Amino acid sequence: MASHSPRPQRRASKRLEARPQHLAGVKPLAEAGAILFGGAFFDDLPSDEETPQVEGTVLLAYTESKETVLEQLRQDEYFRSGVWDWDRVQIYGFKTALRKGLEGGT
Repeated sequence: MASHSPRPQRRASKRLEARPQHLAGVKPLAEAGAILFGGAFFDDLPSDEETPQVEGTVLLAYTESKETVLEQLRQDEYFRSGVWDWDRVQIYGFKTALRKGLEGGT
């Protein structure tokens, strides 16, 4: 399942405040293989010198149901602290047609 959560910049301070707890919460899910990747997305890729303007979040979850993803999102610190706009969360089924691992990727 793929989840897309657009979030406006007005929540940037909440995101930064909640980030340590968010990362601590998703780490066990990633280690267990329940989340394959996740991260922020931008209108354009910022340079190393720029502060990125986060437009939202995307993650790929390995699960059998949309309900499982919804429950994981409800337990996440970004949801509990109001970073994610629950009314704008979108979840889709996903099957890969092409993929290649990244060397040194985490």
